[in-house]
Amino acid sequence: MAEKANLELVRESFDAWNAHDPVRYAKLLDERYVQESDTLQQAVSGREAGRAVMEMYLRAFPDLHLDVEQLMTSGDYVVVRWTATGTHRGELMGIPATNRSGVVRGCSIVEVRRGHIAHEWVYWDTAHLLRQLGVRSIAA
Repeated sequence: MAEKANLELVRESFDAWNAHDPVRYAKLLDERYVQESDTLQQAVSGREAGRAVMEMYLRAFPDLHLDVEQLMTSGDYVVVRWTATGTHRGELMGIPATNRSGVVRGCSIVEVRRGHIAHEWVYWDTAHLLRQLGVRSIAA
């Protein structure tokens, strides 16, 4: 039963992203939430920091949508394979809006503790997105 609840929690977090609802998303995070990603300069710590990351991506891609391709669970961990689509209409990682659309595939490993998302490791093809936005060449 715990694994089913963990799957539902993670699915709800993706639903919050797709609803562009940072308040709803933050409520799903543990107070000591941590997110690690190669796209962030350092790990994000805390519920409000997790909410701020979501808001940053939504400012950059106001039409952001995440399609969950696959969910797998093992104990307190859920692995999500996803595809993100959106149009770059705001600054992201120091890159001004390009008004270009992008499609990126990624994977998140989510640890659930006490009914909340406690830790996330997010991996996605940043170079592929940068090429689609026209800010990185294929040879680079």
